[in-house]
Amino acid sequence: MALLGVRGGLSVDHLVWEGKGARFAEPGGPGLFAVLGARLVAGVDVRLATELPSDDPRFAELFTRHGIDHRYCTVGAAATRLWILNSNEGRRIVETASRSAIEIEGEGSDGDEQGEPETDARFFAGLDALLDSSPLSRAQVDPRTATGVDPHQGPMRLEGLEYLRRVVRPGGVVLPSRVQLALIDSDARAAARRIAFELATPVIARLDREGMLVVDPDDPDDWEIRDSGIHVVETTGAGDSSAAAIMAAIALGADLRTAAMFGVAVARIAVSDWGASGLLRAEQFTVPPDGVTASKERRR
Repeated sequence: MALLGVRGGLSVDHLVWEGKGARFAEPGGPGLFAVLGARLVAGVDVRLATELPSDDPRFAELFTRHGIDHRYCTVGAAATRLWILNSNEGRRIVETASRSAIEIEGEGSDGDEQGEPETDARFFAGLDALLDSSPLSRAQVDPRTATGVDPHQGPMRLEGLEYLRRVVRPGGVVLPSRVQLALIDSDARAAARRIAFELATPVIARLDREGMLVVDPDDPDDWEIRDSGIHVVETTGAGDSSAAAIMAAIALGADLRTAAMFGVAVARIAVSDWGASGLLRAEQFTVPPDGVTASKERRR
């Protein structure tokens, strides 16, 4: 068995989708979706470091039930509660109780940046791979541990590539979303290539309905990963779960192209139902399912 570590936060989500309905008080957050996505890659054990909400025992119960090692989690404050709003005009995530006590948030707000919780050093022992979600500093892991960074949108918006240079270990994989790529270049593919070549590190760009783009400075070709079998019910958690599936596959020794195919396969599962429901219901798999394909894309 390979061992993947995940660092990421938790939240309680109120999901609203215009014309589709709503679900309230659903367990969520990058840490939850990541571990549930990673566990679907057969042959991988998953370890989590996060702050468990003091007022919601569902998270610890869920991790225990699904075999997620959460020994190195700490108990924190009350759960962060979020509105995740999807409409024809786009997607918006806001806290249910604004710190500024106003009802309408100012445009472009990223929220207050909190200090990064300290991680027990024992969490990193024996990891084959690590997914670091929204880090503010570089993880202090064994150099042999494969690392993937799902960037933090706030400092990336303010610092651009300098933020990535600060948090991505040499040889680590950058796993940006389309929204994060737009902070570098309006053309998502151009942004992915710029990150890859300026940081001299692989990038697997998550491009929503367009699948994923794999850019490796050491490979003369890029790879486009697509899924013809996707059916979207609700999209929360697709990015976090797919990033973790990528790193789970890498922990098993998969190349970047194959790892991205696992990521796309798990994204298909994540969007098949509201919140974490699809991920909780799914069975593990050893190869990407039919409909997930990889094709070379000429680098421009």
